[in-house]
Amino acid sequence: MPPIIVNRPVKMLKAKIIVPKWYMDKTIELLQRKGALHIEKAGEGLREYKKLFEKVEDTISKINKILESAKGKVVDVSLTLSELESLSLEEISREVNNLYMRLQELLRNISEDEKKLEKIKSLYNILGFFEPSIPLDNIFYRGKYFIVVTIYGSFDQKDAFTRLCREKNIDIKIIREYIFESMFITSFLTSFPLDEILQMINACGLKYIDITDYLSTMKTVGELTKYLDKEINRTKHRLGELRNKIKELVEDNIEYLSKYLLFLENKYSELETLFKSFSSKHLSLIIGWVPYNVVEDVRISLNKAGIPSYIELKEPVYGVDEPPTLMNNPPIIRWYEPIVKFIGAPRYWEWDPTPIISYSFALFYGIMLGDMGYAIAIILAALFLLDKFVIDPRDKNYVFFKRAIITSSIVGFIFGLLSGTFLGNTLSLIGIRFSFTSVFSNPLSFLVLAILIGLVHVNIAHILALIKAIKYRNIGDILSEIGIFVTEIFGIPYILYKMLHTPIPGIPEYYYNMFLYGAFAGIIILIIGTVKNMGGLGLLMWLFGLTGLLGDVLSYSRLAGVGLATIYLAVSFNTIAGIAFNGISSTLHGIAGIIIGGILATIILAFGHIVNTALSAIGSFIHSLRLCFVEFLSKFYEGTGYLFTPFKIVLRKRFVIE
Repeated sequence: MPPIIVNRPVKMLKAKIIVPKWYMDKTIELLQRKGALHIEKAGEGLREYKKLFEKVEDTISKINKILESAKGKVVDVSLTLSELESLSLEEISREVNNLYMRLQELLRNISEDEKKLEKIKSLYNILGFFEPSIPLDNIFYRGKYFIVVTIYGSFDQKDAFTRLCREKNIDIKIIREYIFESMFITSFLTSFPLDEILQMINACGLKYIDITDYLSTMKTVGELTKYLDKEINRTKHRLGELRNKIKELVEDNIEYLSKYLLFLENKYSELETLFKSFSSKHLSLIIGWVPYNVVEDVRISLNKAGIPSYIELKEPVYGVDEPPTLMNNPPIIRWYEPIVKFIGAPRYWEWDPTPIISYSFALFYGIMLGDMGYAIAIILAALFLLDKFVIDPRDKNYVFFKRAIITSSIVGFIFGLLSGTFLGNTLSLIGIRFSFTSVFSNPLSFLVLAILIGLVHVNIAHILALIKAIKYRNIGDILSEIGIFVTEIFGIPYILYKMLHTPIPGIPEYYYNMFLYGAFAGIIILIIGTVKNMGGLGLLMWLFGLTGLLGDVLSYSRLAGVGLATIYLAVSFNTIAGIAFNGISSTLHGIAGIIIGGILATIILAFGHIVNTALSAIGSFIHSLRLCFVEFLSKFYEGTGYLFTPFKIVLRKRFVIE
């Protein structure tokens, strides 16, 4: 949809382009040709990108480790352009780290339970060789005067242990012993310290049955075996739940993880070309702003040129970044961009008011010019004379400005046609009389029209100011603007009826007294808003909000003043020329009086209308600027931005040697 009131500047992206140093000149040359990058900085400082590369590697590794739990799964994944633009490494890394930590916690629990299960099953299997009725303290016991230990292993290990006991003169008494083809189990009693016995057991490669944790609650092997059987089943069940949680964790996120992996692999391949082919000290960084619609063209051009590169793009952040402004208005409307730039380029974050300024300026200029003859003269001067007063007539801003003046003069020609004015009353003097409206020749009607235009125009500015206040959540400005609107809605009909005796059709008379209360309510809202913005000073300053509104609207009376002045001055010069002609021709009889009178009248007309053309052009221009800037833009427009000036090759420029 084309912009009607205001427009938005072209969306900008912050671009960071990394290239090898020896490709720097080639890259700069390419960017010059494209004219697409507003450069902020160029040089080194790539440590953060080395870290970025390592972060991408680490995140890919973590995703692959998570996806290992879904072996055998097939996932078809694709990225849309919007997804590609919306994904960020920071968000992906944060989400992947959270999933990875949850997975590692589950894997740790599984590892612990698997070790526990292995230990329990080993104990359960060994206890299976004992009769269920055997007391547990016959298998393992630590007393004040003696200990009982049960060991098991191979016969070679047993022989080594026996030799070690003999060497240390340790007296052991066998309680029971089970012998199998390749293994033995022996329970023995000794008074030797337990810690040293256990060291000897471990040194010989033997194992011992440790049932310390169960001695206080169980008495026999049978009781412990039943307990271990249940514990094995519980541990297996818990392991199953943990594995299911891992499965659910991966399956619930497999599509997202696959998309992340695809995104990261693309980013990794871009970075890999640089950081695995060149060291950081051999790379250069270019930082700047690029319009979003030419990003792909720059990327493709770099690839075609065979320049290894990495391009990082980020959307600007309000309050942090201040991108340049690239105005993007339709034809004709864009011709009025230089007029907006007179007050200042729009910030990237605010509206571009060129659309409403184009209509407003052309309308005001046309109304104040309002004469077909002067409009034609200004158009001809712009086409054939104006170029001689500028250094470079091919400058884009100048070309747009000239077209804006010509377009506004065409509007002036239309208003002149409506009122039937050509160099004032010249047409009526030669017997041609026509007029489509008398509004522009009747001072009172013209003044009323100008005030109505001002009322509408100023209120459009206040509506935009209200929208801006709502957008930025400025409560004081919101209340102030609402207060002004409420005061207007109820106050204007009341004043028209009570003071000017002009009731509005369709409104019963008894409503007008109620309108006064509505106007007071609006004033109260205005006061609250002003106090919210200015503190105690607002109790006085609110008055300027209303008087300022009145002054702004009345300022549009200049439309009638300048417009009528143009007509009256033209009529005055015509009258003076007529008086001069009649006076000379009546004084000097015959052809000589007519010739001399005609020459004098022509000089007066030429001088007068040239002066009036210049005054009309300058006056209409200045007063139109005044209405657009002071009465309109001051309500909502900052104009503190800076224009997008791409790094480009200039092929044409005019140099004036003085």
